[in-house]
Amino acid sequence: MSDQLTIYGYDDNPRTRIVKIVAAAEGIPLHQSLVVPRKGINKDTYLELFPLSQGKIPAIAGPGVKITETIAIAYYLAKLDPQAHLLGATGTLAEEALVLSYVSFANQELLPTLARWFLPLIPGFKDPAPYNFDAVEKGKQASLVILDKLELALKGKEWLVGSRPTLADIFVGIMISRGLQWVLGRAWKETHPAIMAYFERFSGLHMVSEVIPKFHLAEAEPLNQQPPAVP
Repeated sequence: MSDQLTIYGYDDNPRTRIVKIVAAAEGIPLHQSLVVPRKGINKDTYLELFPLSQGKIPAIAGPGVKITETIAIAYYLAKLDPQAHLLGATGTLAEEALVLSYVSFANQELLPTLARWFLPLIPGFKDPAPYNFDAVEKGKQASLVILDKLELALKGKEWLVGSRPTLADIFVGIMISRGLQWVLGRAWKETHPAIMAYFERFSGLHMVSEVIPKFHLAEAEPLNQQPPAVP
């Protein structure tokens, strides 16, 4: 059954990337069906297949399987034929719950907070987030606060849970990459050595590099985050 699974999404989408990395870690082949909601690519067809998705990606489908929501998909793939121990090496309920707590934090807190800063700055979307300088600035400040807390949480740690990478690291690492791609420049990197060392370990994992051979990282904070010019 696993060799007949299809993922609906597109390659640069962070949650699509997460699912593909989990599949790579577990050796699960995925066919891909292109869906880019914010560019209107196959969005209507996708909504017909997954009406409760509200147009959010990714989703997976196969014989007897039709799942939306990134956490549910990642959990399913990690449990389908577990080889990589992505829910924790010890197999205890407490460790699995800790992994899922980081997963939820990354999906529900870290990425949405960062997106308030970077999403209005991404060019080329058919349905972009509206640009409002004050809102973007508030997103920036909230992002810096949550990232400072993550810097403290990562000090002295190789991985978030236990001695090997788990779903927690896949989710957190990919969400960090989104900020690094668009808004976290050189000055920020220099003041967050624990996050940057962690991200370097994460990006060097085979399951990650198989999906993303090279991450594109910003050198400086975007110049267009400035108040609109007064006419």
